[in-house]
Amino acid sequence: MMKFSRSRPTAPEATPPATTILGVGANFRGTLMVTGTLHIDGEFEGDILSCERLEIGVHGVMRSDVEVKEAVVEGRVHGNIRALGTLEMKAGARVEGDVAAMSVVIEPGAFFTGRCTMLEHGVDSVEIDTDRSRPREYARD
Repeated sequence: MMKFSRSRPTAPEATPPATTILGVGANFRGTLMVTGTLHIDGEFEGDILSCERLEIGVHGVMRSDVEVKEAVVEGRVHGNIRALGTLEMKAGARVEGDVAAMSVVIEPGAFFTGRCTMLEHGVDSVEIDTDRSRPREYARD
């Protein structure tokens, strides 16, 4: 006697998050609303909304303050970065601005100037001061 069994319907596989690419030679000014990953190899100035992963390629230049889940910088950033997870600055990267992240990785050969705040939780709120004309206050014992 043969037994037949019905195959269970398989759950649809999750589609990988979309990748939006701003290629070499492209210049964009404005607001981008991105789902998934944003890879910048051109020049970008403006606001980035709803981005989960930000990648600044070797030729990429970004002039913006952003908040993302993850960021990888190989090019240049002029602005503040807040990553709820990991921020990586690869060799050859140039970041000029304040950063806040749960984990920061700076490879030898990367240039970073600014303040770094380590987050204890990815949802902590951090105020990034963009007024550079004010003198800085330092904590004293």
